[in-house]
Amino acid sequence: MILFFTKFKDDIQIELEDSTKQYLFLKSKYDSINKHLILVESGLDSTISKEAREFSSKPQSNEMTKATAVIVKSLAHRILINFIIKLTHQQTMKMKLFDDKQKAIDWLLTFK
Repeated sequence: MILFFTKFKDDIQIELEDSTKQYLFLKSKYDSINKHLILVESGLDSTISKEAREFSSKPQSNEMTKATAVIVKSLAHRILINFIIKLTHQQTMKMKLFDDKQKAIDWLLTFK
């Protein structure tokens, strides 16, 4: 099991191409046995396109992820991540949002 950390820059829009690249990277590191743990820290005023959101919420794009913790920095991010959590709720991947990085890491480590 590998813990990956992704930190997005401030004021960017995450596009479908970005989500696809991340998926391919994670897939290249997947051994078909040990699922990944993902820690995501959003940037201030960053957004995610509808296409990237839809891709990221598909079960196939999360097949090698055991859990994802997302550190949010704004109410807008909280609303968006809660929406994505509802979309991924029936998948095998767990997803939770946090205000605190250490709490996010501690939660992820419970899946080791």
